[in-house]
Amino acid sequence: MTEKRNQEILKRRRAGETFSALATDFGVSRERARQIFEREERKERRELELAEADRRPDQPNLLHLEPTVRSMLAKVCGKAEFTPDDVEELGFWRSNFPCENATWREVVKWMALAGKTPETPPFRLTTREWLEREDRRAGKRP
Repeated sequence: MTEKRNQEILKRRRAGETFSALATDFGVSRERARQIFEREERKERRELELAEADRRPDQPNLLHLEPTVRSMLAKVCGKAEFTPDDVEELGFWRSNFPCENATWREVVKWMALAGKTPETPPFRLTTREWLEREDRRAGKRP
């Protein structure tokens, strides 16, 4: 029911109806009608974007990423058009990417499509390495 309503709001708004008229007809506030319209437009744009992403020869390409993830990676890479190789060149490990865990997981999935996996940072030790280092330090103390 709501999917039909949302599509009807999208269609009628594009035909020129005001948000106030739509709100009255669908029993929602004017602001809610605007929100529904904008969300449906975003969903439609994203569907077109994903279809375009699948048609492009460069796979995986940045259109497969959600716009917010693309924006974050573009900022980190320093350019709007980046590739998995650009991300890997920066150092593909978690601390290099200022993002939430869900965003990081999306980046990892996208990079995996290119056959790349996160690395351990060069300055970070495994637990075993850290313990060995601590043992050596303890042994050197007077």
